[in-house]
Order: sequence, then C-alpha cells, then structure tokens
Amino acid sequence: MQRFALVALFATAPVAAWAQAATTEDKLQQGIKAYEAFNVEQARPLFAEIISPSNILSVSQKQKVTAYKYLGASYAVLAQPDSAERYFVAALDFDPFTDLDPVAFSGSELNAFAIAKTRIFRAGMDTVSSRVVNPRVDSTYYQFKIVTTHRANVTLELVSQDQKTTEVLFQGQNDGVKVIPWDGRLKSKSGAVADSGTYTLRLTAKSLVISGQDASTDTKLLRIEQSFDPLEDLLPALPDSMLLPEQLQPFQPWADLIKGTLVGASAYLLPVVILKTDPVLTAGGYSWKTHAFIGATIGVGSGVASWVYRSRNRKIDANVAENARRRSQRDQYNAQITARNNARLAQMVLIITPPGR
Repeated sequence: MQRFALVALFATAPVAAWAQAATTEDKLQQGIKAYEAFNVEQARPLFAEIISPSNILSVSQKQKVTAYKYLGASYAVLAQPDSAERYFVAALDFDPFTDLDPVAFSGSELNAFAIAKTRIFRAGMDTVSSRVVNPRVDSTYYQFKIVTTHRANVTLELVSQDQKTTEVLFQGQNDGVKVIPWDGRLKSKSGAVADSGTYTLRLTAKSLVISGQDASTDTKLLRIEQSFDPLEDLLPALPDSMLLPEQLQPFQPWADLIKGTLVGASAYLLPVVILKTDPVLTAGGYSWKTHAFIGATIGVGSGVASWVYRSRNRKIDANVAENARRRSQRDQYNAQITARNNARLAQMVLIITPPGR
C-alpha cells in the first residue's frame, strides 16, 4: 500500500503543478474578461488575489505585471487616480516595457498611466533573441529594443568579455520604446565585423524629468559567432632544409689554399724523394728541379688565388637564384590561398544568440 501511495503521488505531481499554473492564468483571463465586460468589481478581487503575498499559486512576472496593470486601470475608471498610479508604478517597476493599448483602454486610464510613468524612472532592454546578421545586407540588421519610462539621456554599449572592445550603439535622448538597429560592424574598429565571443549589452539611462534620480541600468549577455566556410592554412616560410646554401662556408677558401699548398708541395717533394740525383738534363738545359719548382709555384699560386677570390666573393649566384624561385613559388601559392580565404570571409554572417545557446 505504501508503494502504491508513492507511485500515485509521483504520478499526480506533474498534473497538480500544471493545474496550479493553469489556475493562475485562468484567474487572470477571467479577470480580464470581466474587466472588458465593464464588471470592474468582479475583476478586481481576481487581480488582487494574484498579487497577494498569501497566494500559494505560482505566478510569473508577466502575470504579476498584467494583474498590477489591470488593477491600476480599475481604479482609474473609478476616478481614484492616486490608487491607479500606485498600481501602474508597481507594474512599471517590474517591467518598464509595460504599456496600455490606446484602443482597449479609455482616456482616464491612459492619463493615469502617463502620470505614473513620470513618478518612476526605469530603463530596460528586451530579451536577446537569436538572429543571423549579414553585415553586407541592410535588411538583416539586428534590432535592439530599449525603453525608458520617460525622457532620459541614454547610452547603449556593447562590451566584449575581455573589455578590449566597447562599441557605443546609441547615445542620446529617449522617451518610451526605441529600436536600435545594428549591422554587426564596429565603428570603434573602423567598421570591422565583430569578433566571435560573449558580449555584454549595457544600458545606462539618466532621467531628465525627476531631478536627483539615480541612473537606471540594465545589462544583457549575448553571444556572437562568425560563420563562414573553413579557411585554408598558408604555407609556412621555407625551412633551411629546403633551401640551398647561398654563401660559401668560412672554411672553404682556406680549404682551397690548403689544397693548393699541398699540391704545390707534392709537385716539388715527390721528385726530390724519387729522383735523389740529377744526372740528366732536359733538352732545354733544365734539370727536374726546375720543373718541380714551377709545378710547386703553380699549385701554391692557384691555392692563394682561389683563397683571395673566394674570400671576397662568397655568394653562390646559382643557389641564390634557385632559392628565389622556390620562395616565389611559395608566395604565389599563398597569394592564391589568401584570395580564396578573403572570398570566404566576404561571405561571413554573424549568428547572434543568448548565451548558452
């Protein structure tokens, strides 16, 4: 039996919660219908019950604002402006976007509401909605909606999470609801498209009607995502392993000098070792020592000449030209990648959503 009771309790809980929420909405709609039927005395207790602290039913802010609004109107039609203004002020305090439809409400109600708007100062912003903005197309502006209960100096800013970007979207006077379009570009950054990231939408308003009134502020978070086709990576700078040496190593001229000296020494020393005597003269009357000396001189001279020339001219022209060709080929390929990437970025759109979406 205990198990059955628990099952029954859990099964009926969602139904009870739904009925509770529906009951509040039913009372609200019942009160509105009675009010529209000019049965003010029947409507008022229903609205009063909704805002009562002893009400055990769940009441949303929207429902509470509506109840306050109709309570204010119910006193206005009975020529009790002070009570009407008090309830209107309460509605505006909860939601500065509260308004009366001039078609559905009479002049006395509208006048009392207009006076109430001068008794309280509030500024607010509408909730952030999801939208795709194309910075190149005017028709896809994102529209920020703000409101002040009466005339005020207003500043609306978009601030990046890292505080490095602060874009003033609007600055000036406002009274009532105002729609501020934004094309996704930042004037503070020479018209660049906003970067991806989380931003704070910050509204600051100072009343021009109530002297000494503190500034009213409101903030909203939004997420901006740049959307475009994937970009290609550029080729990095060519590593040394892909380039030819463009200069001789410092030791190479010395190697030529050493080789020339060794050749010259060999040209003289080998005959000395092999031909220890000099019994035979050449046809010209010269001995082998003369030829050995000439060979040694040529060898050493060649080494010295090569050392002098290559010490002063270390650049390898053929390698320089080949490296230039390879770098040029890389630069041309990167230029093609850059052009394709720029074309993709030109098609970029911004996806603006509430945070967490």
